[in-house]
Amino acid sequence: MSYDPYFPEPPAPARQPWDWDAPPPPPPPPAPSPSAGDLHRLRSGYRRLRRVATYTALGYFVLFLLLSGYAPDLMAGEISGGLTTGVLLGLITLPVTLAAIAAYEHIARERVDPLAAAIRAAAEQAAEAPAPRHGRQQSHAGASPWDWPSGGMRA
Repeated sequence: MSYDPYFPEPPAPARQPWDWDAPPPPPPPPAPSPSAGDLHRLRSGYRRLRRVATYTALGYFVLFLLLSGYAPDLMAGEISGGLTTGVLLGLITLPVTLAAIAAYEHIARERVDPLAAAIRAAAEQAAEAPAPRHGRQQSHAGASPWDWPSGGMRA
């Protein structure tokens, strides 16, 4: 639109104290660290281990309970002497649980512990590296002790 000296554009409204600016945009998410994939693999490895061990031990026990409740004739069947199927399956619960624990430890040693050790070593290396110093850096070499910041009263 062209400028007309007799009918100028109205001025912009004055800014009032109650006017507020839009909040600043959120900062971008931090870039994933190089070890983020390793941490994800470590978490999923532990999760898989817990599931296998839990489903093995609890699954067998739930199977034993279901057979006891819904198939009493099968559980009362005699195998040899006075040993019934139910007693035998009950006694097998302990070895199955111990086998689940042994499988958990074996898989943890083979797959998860080396990854955890690598992540721990990388974290220790990062901790040993000198951290960047932020803020004002002063050298006190050749300066009088009266020039050093004392942390006391500020003028």
